[in-house]
Amino acid sequence: MTDYAKHPDIFTKRHVGPSDDDVISMLGELGFSSMSEFINNVIPDSIAFDSTLKVGDGVSEQEAIKILKSYASKNKVFKSYLGNGYYGTITPGVIKRNILENPGWYTQYTPYQAEIAQGRLEALLNFQTMISDLTGMDIANASLLDEATAAAEAMSMACNALRGKRSTIALIDDINQQTVNVVKTRAEPLEIKIKETSYSELSIDD
Repeated sequence: MTDYAKHPDIFTKRHVGPSDDDVISMLGELGFSSMSEFINNVIPDSIAFDSTLKVGDGVSEQEAIKILKSYASKNKVFKSYLGNGYYGTITPGVIKRNILENPGWYTQYTPYQAEIAQGRLEALLNFQTMISDLTGMDIANASLLDEATAAAEAMSMACNALRGKRSTIALIDDINQQTVNVVKTRAEPLEIKIKETSYSELSIDD
C-alpha cells in the first residue's frame, strides 16, 4: 500500500512522532541498520519473545470505536439494582450551565496542568465557603471523592485526634451499606473497632 493510500489516523502522526527517515537517522547514530537489529541488541535473549503475537492488524481510532460499539450493542439492558439507596436526581439547569458546562472551570489541557487546577481550586474554595456559611463552622474540608471515602477519612481523623485513647467508632445503622463497607475496610489495618448501632441505642456516654 502506498503512503497516500494509508489511513492518516495513526498514533505517531497524531502525536508528532518520528517519521521513517527520522527512525533511520536515529538508528544510524546508534550504529544499527534496522529496528529489529536494535531490539535484538538491547533485549536479552533470556527474556525475548521469539513467537509472533496473536494480535490482528492495527486499526484507526475511528475503526476501534466502531468495533467497540458493536460489542457494546450486544449488551442486554435489564433493570439495575445498583446504587443501594442512591437515586438519580434532576440537575438544575443553572448548575449545569454554570458548573458542569462552564469552560472557566477547565481547559483543553490535561488535568495536571495548572490551568485546570486553578479552576478546580476555585470550585473547592467556593464549596468550603458555602459549607461554612450554611453550618456556621469556622472551617470546612473539601476535595474528598465521595461519601464513603469522606466517612473513612473522618473516622481516621477522629481516632488520630484522640491519639489512640479511643479506638471504637459508632456507625448508625441507616448509613448506606457502601459507606459502611469502605469504613470497615479502612478501619481493619488501623485496628479501629466498628460498632453498628441505632440512634435509639446510642448514648452520649458511649
